[in-house]
Amino acid sequence: MTFLGIAMLFFLAALVVFAIDLMIPTGGVLIAVTSILGITAIYFAFRHSPTSGWWMLLAALGMIPVMLIALLYLWPKTPIGKMLIAKPDKAKEFVWSDASESDDPKALVGKIGLAQTEFLPHGTVLIDQREFEAVSEAGPIEPGTSVRVTKLDVGRLVVIPWRNKLGSNEPMSQGSSLDRPSDELGLDSLQ
Repeated sequence: MTFLGIAMLFFLAALVVFAIDLMIPTGGVLIAVTSILGITAIYFAFRHSPTSGWWMLLAALGMIPVMLIALLYLWPKTPIGKMLIAKPDKAKEFVWSDASESDDPKALVGKIGLAQTEFLPHGTVLIDQREFEAVSEAGPIEPGTSVRVTKLDVGRLVVIPWRNKLGSNEPMSQGSSLDRPSDELGLDSLQ
């Protein structure tokens, strides 16, 4: 048998070992054996002639992307691949946390409710005689403040403080320290 025949046998053996590696995961052992067989095939091809060696090297390098594609696309379809790769459950209809108790969570957008707890930024809000978890989009909100639902966000209603009287001169801070002049608070003037 010539060196070229030996090179071809080693090359075929490398392909067979790689195919076996697709079926039986060995943690890279058979990939290493495939590499050694491929290098040996190149060695014997060069022993036959430089032209044969270069063609064998080119064939071996050309097989690398084919092997990677086979690993990515074929391996998950093999029996072992199916056992080892977890398939995610198909998502059912997405629900909005406790807002899902409502017949239509999107119908809550725009509704006016009453803050039951302090929002820092999370709290509970009473809408249509039902309590829901919510998050404030506009900072802290005191209990008893009217709020309006602006949107649904992952798992919660998003609310902002809401004034019952439009155009009221009463500040939204409702008498907190933010309403007092700076000289009462002992702060220096900005001028």
